[in-house]
Amino acid sequence: MSDRSHLTTRREFMTTAAALAAGSLAQSTTKPDPALVKAMEAAGAAIPLASSDPERPVYHFHPPANWTNDPNGTLFYKGWHHLFYQLNPFGTTIGNQHWGHARSKDLVNWEHLPIAIWPSSDKGERAIFSGGAVIAADGKPRLLYTSIGRPQPEQWMAIPKDDELIAWEKFSGNPVLTQDSHVNGPINQWRDPFMFIEGGRTYMVAGGSQSGGRGGGGQVQLYRAEKDDLSAWKHLGAVFHAPERETFNIECPNLFKLDGKWVLIISPHRPCEYYVGDLDLERVRFTPETHGVLDAGDAYASNISVDDSGRTILWLWGRTNTPAGRGWGSVITMPRILSIGSEGFLRQTPAPEFQSLRGDVKSFGPSALERPLVLDGVTGASVELEAEFSGAGSVGFELRRSAEGKPGIVVSMQGQYLNVGNVRTFIGNNQRRTIRVFLDRRCTEVYVNDGAAAVYQWVDAAPEAQGIAVFAQSGAGGRGGPGGRGGPAAPPRLEFLKFWNMRPAVFSLDRFRV
Repeated sequence: MSDRSHLTTRREFMTTAAALAAGSLAQSTTKPDPALVKAMEAAGAAIPLASSDPERPVYHFHPPANWTNDPNGTLFYKGWHHLFYQLNPFGTTIGNQHWGHARSKDLVNWEHLPIAIWPSSDKGERAIFSGGAVIAADGKPRLLYTSIGRPQPEQWMAIPKDDELIAWEKFSGNPVLTQDSHVNGPINQWRDPFMFIEGGRTYMVAGGSQSGGRGGGGQVQLYRAEKDDLSAWKHLGAVFHAPERETFNIECPNLFKLDGKWVLIISPHRPCEYYVGDLDLERVRFTPETHGVLDAGDAYASNISVDDSGRTILWLWGRTNTPAGRGWGSVITMPRILSIGSEGFLRQTPAPEFQSLRGDVKSFGPSALERPLVLDGVTGASVELEAEFSGAGSVGFELRRSAEGKPGIVVSMQGQYLNVGNVRTFIGNNQRRTIRVFLDRRCTEVYVNDGAAAVYQWVDAAPEAQGIAVFAQSGAGGRGGPGGRGGPAAPPRLEFLKFWNMRPAVFSLDRFRV
């Protein structure tokens, strides 16, 4: 993208933001809740500062301003991808949890919509924690979330007031599920409902912890809807017990069918993990067959949706470690398409729709990379790189490189491992390794070997640091390349490299009003 187009986009963004900050929220036929108006005005007032930061990502989803964390209530409905997300409209750190809302036709360009759910102080709510979405028997979505404010957490439901899902109201009979429903007593840290449909029935899982049994206290509880309107639920028991002692609690569990198997994703206060296996609803038992780390980087709190093509889409919160005073904090990672590989492990690939943001391609042919190759004429803070390497040793990229040659982050593949900054994850033994890198100012995502590994990580660099270099270093001896078998290891080699500058996605504020 050119500097001029970037400035034009920012100017238009700030003009709209100024109107919001001035209080020009559209009038509706009914008087909006003052709590909603206050939250919308606070978010609107922060837009000029957030949009003026040259390090704010331009194609990773982010709210109009201020803080975001967990993706919530992700679903596809009548041609739109809907993303709800944890939002603090009043500041750039976690707190004051509301549910922000946006929708997209293509997973890339977004319409910001009014805040969907906010705390009802008259009902004792202090915060709206995470949750999920499901289509009820009447064909309309329901949102279920953890309500915080009573002595114990409760699961509450929200119902759409219109078929575009712009406005929502809380179910008059809330809560739909309380701690009293649990057959073995209260669940500690009980939160984050996620729903799925199987055999014509609607089920829910929720996280938390409970002492007793082997391993850690982290458990996933299973429930079944007892009414078609999802207003009543029955606790079936714990469907999963964490096998490791260090898993003292489980957040944001997702349980869903994929490629003929069942997948459980958990957020155990460290990088998300997944299990692929079988689910027995009658016996209330999920039996894992394979286990892996979903993303070893700084992504957390997953959610899942399925689109009209049957694609299973993974959403994650991406931390950005944004310095104070910038008007924003965190993003949602690029939507990832999930599948199960031939060996039974998850594969994650970025939604192909992001190719629509590519500028002109620049290609580089094979090279022995006897010294680091600074890509002349190739710079940028929002780019995509695709490459293939062969041989043994360490290969990779220096990104956000300063004029003095200091990188903001290094992405490398060395032996059986991928390194993204200070994060390392296993990628297996391969003589040829493919890699895709998406750099978006303050964050980056890396995909290796057709999604066998995926890592999100934040980047810290000066705005002017936009150089890129590719490098290779031979290993210290060894035989047979990465696998350690056969003859002498072949030296590392770049087979091909493609580069694209990425245009900004559209984040429309036209409907960000009440």
